[in-house]
Amino acid sequence: MSNKTINLQIDKIVLDGIGQLNRGQLALSLEKEIHRLISSHGLHASLNQSMSIGHVSAKPLLTGNHIREKQLGRQIAHSVYRGLKR
Repeated sequence: MSNKTINLQIDKIVLDGIGQLNRGQLALSLEKEIHRLISSHGLHASLNQSMSIGHVSAKPLLTGNHIREKQLGRQIAHSVYRGLKR
């Protein structure tokens, strides 16, 4: 079985109402979780060819006052992954 290369570029994430975050930790958490999701569950068959998706709509995330970058990164990854499966 051959490995496939997936290039996923996220240009912008809007986080309203969230205090200061370490962007590097948030990005690393998001990247690890999206990799885990794709490796474990694969992608929709329509994404088996080269293509560009203009945007992925996501539902609002539920956060508390003290959300950590790792938790938020995982939530964002799940939201993006769900959007890719549509």
